[in-house]
Amino acid sequence: MAIDYRHGISILEVIVYSPTLFLALWMAFHHGFKRSSGWYFFVVFCLARIVGSACYLATIQYPSNVNLYIAWAVCTSIGLSPLILACIGLLSRANDSIMRKTANPLPPIIFRLVGLFALVAVILSIVGATENSDITHALINIKTKIGLILYLVAWIGVCGLFLLVLNRSQSIEDGEHRLLLAVGVSLPLILVRLIYSFIYAFGHKSQFNSLSGSVTIQLVMSVLEEILVVLVCLGIGLTLQVRPAAEYTQQPSVSSRGEDSVELESGRLQGQRRAKRRDQKQKRRGGPITRLIMFVVDEVNDRKR
Repeated sequence: MAIDYRHGISILEVIVYSPTLFLALWMAFHHGFKRSSGWYFFVVFCLARIVGSACYLATIQYPSNVNLYIAWAVCTSIGLSPLILACIGLLSRANDSIMRKTANPLPPIIFRLVGLFALVAVILSIVGATENSDITHALINIKTKIGLILYLVAWIGVCGLFLLVLNRSQSIEDGEHRLLLAVGVSLPLILVRLIYSFIYAFGHKSQFNSLSGSVTIQLVMSVLEEILVVLVCLGIGLTLQVRPAAEYTQQPSVSSRGEDSVELESGRLQGQRRAKRRDQKQKRRGGPITRLIMFVVDEVNDRKR
């Protein structure tokens, strides 16, 4: 089987993502393997693209091997999730910056909830790709369609997070505003990539079939978008400084602080009363019977209080 235009795309991906894999690894080690950094998601993405391209190039030698096409489809479906999660990670880092500067960030659970949609989407996409062996339909079934819908929901969620963080951009530390630029450039590119998958999965347009459709459309609407997202994010990441991890501590509410102050004041008064009674007992004089009577009186008074 001769090398064609589509194989050329796989060769391009291997050439681009091999060096960027090492760059992503360096970024992850440099800034730390924290979920909020987002850099290790680019490591996962580069690995998926390299392995997927290698599997597709292997079909030159083994054109009838369905498993190679399935492996390529699985790696292709994995690609969207790391890109979306990477954007969430970059926004989370910006949120950490807000925490360090003003201690008034967005709740971290919001970022986790949006990321959950992307994780469920990639699981459904992988399951759908492995269950379908009909390569003429580009391994599209109901599970992959649901996965695409969840990808879109996750993308909308990231847009919402982007606007929320952008609204607090004045609270971000100097030098960290570039994170918003990276996400702002990446979101439209990811949307184009989603549209490419949606048109074939739901519109059944044969030109958008990633196995037998137009290679030029695939290059322009899918491959180049992913390459640009990786290059933009990693390029901006090279300009960022290493930041300490932000510690999210729950601030006590006004009502809780009021209750604590009341309890503290009450405890202070009780302690003063006990000390006063103790001093009175020490000053008393008399024999054993007198002291016993006074002790009983004190106990009765304490119980009345």
